[in-house]
Amino acid sequence: MNKKSIFYFIMLFVILTLVVSGCARKTVKVEEKVGPEQVVENGVGKSKKFDDALDLAFRDALTKVVVRIIGPELEEANRDKLKSYMYGISESFILNRQVTDKVKSGKDTIVYVRATFNKSKVEESINTLGIEIPEKKVEKDYAESPYADVINEALDNLTYLVYFEPEKIKISDEYARLAVNRVNNYFANKEYEYVDLQRINEVKDEYFRLYEETAGTVSVVQLIAQALNADIYMVVDGIVEDAGKEGDIYFASASIDLKAFESATGRGLGTETGYSGKLGLASGMDAAKRKGVEVAVEKAIESVVNLSRNYMLKAFEKGIRYEVLVQGIPSYKMLKVFTDIVRGSGNFRSLKEVSAAEGQAKYYVYYMGRKGELIDDIISDIQSEDGFANFNVLISRGNAVVFGIEE
Repeated sequence: MNKKSIFYFIMLFVILTLVVSGCARKTVKVEEKVGPEQVVENGVGKSKKFDDALDLAFRDALTKVVVRIIGPELEEANRDKLKSYMYGISESFILNRQVTDKVKSGKDTIVYVRATFNKSKVEESINTLGIEIPEKKVEKDYAESPYADVINEALDNLTYLVYFEPEKIKISDEYARLAVNRVNNYFANKEYEYVDLQRINEVKDEYFRLYEETAGTVSVVQLIAQALNADIYMVVDGIVEDAGKEGDIYFASASIDLKAFESATGRGLGTETGYSGKLGLASGMDAAKRKGVEVAVEKAIESVVNLSRNYMLKAFEKGIRYEVLVQGIPSYKMLKVFTDIVRGSGNFRSLKEVSAAEGQAKYYVYYMGRKGELIDDIISDIQSEDGFANFNVLISRGNAVVFGIEE
């Protein structure tokens, strides 16, 4: 091999090495590492100016971090104070940040961000404002519990209800219903029990009237969830934006909020926002917007369901909550016989009277066992009591059971 050939051979080797190493660098994926004193959160902001939209996105992300630390109820109770002294300086808590998307919608700009926050600094500021951070409880391992099977079964048998607040909603009715149906599709695929939209539509007018009578002090979705025996309810809302047209492609974006609550108390279980980013379809603007809603829901649902299930797992330490309705009992004395029987069962934990009227009473019974075991305990002891010979189960669905005197 002459010197010229050797030179070309060396040059070819160097070029190939650079190409291979360049390709390798492009395919290497570095995982995001987050320390215990850091927390990563997404945010979205919308304004006419990019800088203003960016600031709102950081505020949105910081709000979610604060909710993680102190919970949704404390955050809401102290929101004015947090807005004045923390949310206005959101960037001062950020260690690093990334603008994940930017969408033009008419005269407005929508900015999506992902930011890593200094958790210690956020907590220090919360304490400085006099807001008490709830003490973190040591997580229990239920795997070795004698009730592990019962608890896991109860988790899998939770009933969910998804709807929207008609008086407060920002998203259009059409896209809200689409979001509800997408969440319900998730439940169906997971084989979770849920209340479908048609069933909600059958009863909603009655509970809208009740909601108006309470002057909006109770969520209408909570009222519907309690009426239809759902354990957890979710409220959907969000923003769907026209992002313009480029050639024959129509662009849109969506951010969908999913908030989960315990039906019995209205306690917040978790919140997640899914972002679609800018999506384009040739089939029209409505199709692009609908696709945006679907993608945003898919990005939020898994997280908020896991948050709600984790909360319910902890709650089940006090017993599985069953909704028990008693019909056709003519006197308080007979109702007392019933509640005494319930309290005397071996796995009974506690009982709360929800409502009582002539001929009907509703209770939440916390019982460490399956619903069938609760029913057997009650029926086997009560049918020997005076006036209860024909007392039996009239309806059983999910974690709810209706008892009464059979004709």
